[in-house]
Amino acid sequence: MKIGPVRLQPIEDWRRCWRLLSVQLAALLAVLDTAYDYLPAVQHYLPEGWVRWLALAIIAGRVIQQTSVGRSGL
Repeated sequence: MKIGPVRLQPIEDWRRCWRLLSVQLAALLAVLDTAYDYLPAVQHYLPEGWVRWLALAIIAGRVIQQTSVGRSGL
């Protein structure tokens, strides 16, 4: 996919990306955000503004060096 002068390339072995911490955290954010909207009981456990903290955790998870998903046998 090409957007302007930048050509986007998927990461190596992208089919196993679910094992990356940043992908797992993003999936958790999506599930919790949906549950927060549709299940009022969840609102008692999660403070207001919790999304920003989980989003920061996703950024940290992406910045932290992760083992290669490619050939490490993860």
